[in-house]
Amino acid sequence: MAQQMLTSLGGSVANMRKGLETELTSLCRDLQIHKSAPREASLQEYANAFEQWRREAVHPSLVSTIYIWQPEAIHSSNLFRLDSHTGKFVHADWPSDLARIRLQIQQMTPAFDRAAAEIDHDPSDHGPNFGPPPPEFKHPKHGAFHGDNSAGGIPLYFLDDDFSSGWMIEQNVPALVHPIFSSGNNNNGAKNRQQSVRPAWILVPLNTETLRDHIFPELVQRYFGSEALSAYEIAVIQQKETNRFVIYSSDPAFSLPAGIVPDAAVNLFGRPIPILGSTPTPVQVALQPQPNTGGRGVVSQPQPGREQPFRIEPISDSPQERGWELIAKHRKGSLDAAVASLYHRNLAFNFCVLLVLAATMAVIGLNSRRASRLAQLQMDFVASVSHELRTPLTGIVSAAQNIADGIVDDKVRVRRYGTAILSQAEQLTELVEQILLFSASDKARHRYHLQAVSVEKLIECALSNTASLIRASAVTVERQVQPGLPWVMVDFNAFSQCLQNLIVNAVKYGGEQRWLAISAAQKDSLEHKKEIVIAVHDHGIGIEKHELKHIFEPFYRAPIATAAQIHGTGLGLPLAKNIVEAMGGRLTVESEPRKGSTFTIHLPEPGMEPQADPA
Repeated sequence: MAQQMLTSLGGSVANMRKGLETELTSLCRDLQIHKSAPREASLQEYANAFEQWRREAVHPSLVSTIYIWQPEAIHSSNLFRLDSHTGKFVHADWPSDLARIRLQIQQMTPAFDRAAAEIDHDPSDHGPNFGPPPPEFKHPKHGAFHGDNSAGGIPLYFLDDDFSSGWMIEQNVPALVHPIFSSGNNNNGAKNRQQSVRPAWILVPLNTETLRDHIFPELVQRYFGSEALSAYEIAVIQQKETNRFVIYSSDPAFSLPAGIVPDAAVNLFGRPIPILGSTPTPVQVALQPQPNTGGRGVVSQPQPGREQPFRIEPISDSPQERGWELIAKHRKGSLDAAVASLYHRNLAFNFCVLLVLAATMAVIGLNSRRASRLAQLQMDFVASVSHELRTPLTGIVSAAQNIADGIVDDKVRVRRYGTAILSQAEQLTELVEQILLFSASDKARHRYHLQAVSVEKLIECALSNTASLIRASAVTVERQVQPGLPWVMVDFNAFSQCLQNLIVNAVKYGGEQRWLAISAAQKDSLEHKKEIVIAVHDHGIGIEKHELKHIFEPFYRAPIATAAQIHGTGLGLPLAKNIVEAMGGRLTVESEPRKGSTFTIHLPEPGMEPQADPA
């Protein structure tokens, strides 16, 4: 990851440097129109070329005027300035900000003179150029000659036909500098040859504000993204002795404390030299000039008609002087800090993903267990219902068979058999109705018709409908109904069915005590509101504490009930709970093993807002 970020950063830094070269190349190319020293009569060509550049330039404010200096001119002033109002060159005095350049050019003159003195060749043999350079001068395509101390270490170039070299920049001004050589096509000896080598100079001061406010921000936007979203702080600085001057920065609060190494730094002019130490890094590799292989492993030649950016060499007073440097620093302090932060963030994200996956697996496992348990309960329900259906059907078939076979021939026995068949049919009908009622209420398709009903009448109806079961089981019933209870808003038939289910359970699970009690009273709820409570008590086998949370689940039957071979479907209590909650009430249970159970229905008084159905 760090390697990829370094490589990407190196490419962006290299592209921004090349973008600045491209921006200045159009200016240099338009002004590099003449190979002979300009005479006063030909200065207009440079004025026309500059005006054409201004019309076509994206940032014409980069240059407001240009100067041409002829060191060997006979005029009182040999410096010419382009007047922006008239479009003509006029004689001018040296501006104070260009005095440094004048001194540097004067330091170059002895080197040019020595070059001319060492030329022992006939210039006429070499076309319009002034002749081959001496051995110590290198061709611009192959490198620059750095003169001795008398030349101030300034690179010297000879102009060739492809117009791709010979431009320099004084970064302290800043200004572009370019020598203009005479054609030198003569045979007048070393003196004329020396004059042919000595150039005139074109000086192009650059507007620092345009660079700072327009060109640099646009290049940063192009190669690093918007300043608000970029991960890097970009700056162009100049180092002078121990002082560091910020020429441009993408962040107004940019700072680079002493001793802090930026993530990438390179000089803006001349051969790209990374300022990061001697060990090659991906940033340095991206900045090194690479041959164009065209993707086939063979160095390809520049395409005809395609402009190549100039390499503008810096003018320096000493080899130790550092010019403009492009630096990039990650907003988190350093690239290593950003990578560490990203690593920890990704680690935390991956950990969260693992937690989510673990939670998902746990939920899937829990749901699988619930599904398996539900499937088992359904299988038990099918077996239980089959048994419950088989018992009355067996009695009905047996009695009917006896009657059909003529075994029963007197009216008394026929009446007795008929009563048995009717009882078994009623039991079968009740079982089927209970299953259908649970199915309808569980799917929320059943609708109840609520009306004001007397609590005492509800209890009387439920006891009446279960009277035959109570008598057959020899169960004692106690009733405790508080006098003057307010009526409740319920569906009479459905609520009566609910009470019947609770009474039937009290009879079936009442054990040897064979006793049950049903009570009704008005009490305060946990929310300090009045409610009607109807409770059914028994002294039966009771329910284990860990099973209380399951008894209202469909098809569930306690192991103790199954072991005691007590018949049931596991739908009575879920159905009773659904009915009570659909009418705005709730059903609770209290039980202890071998001591009995109490099921209590809580109903709001009429006029009070019923409780919301939690389902």
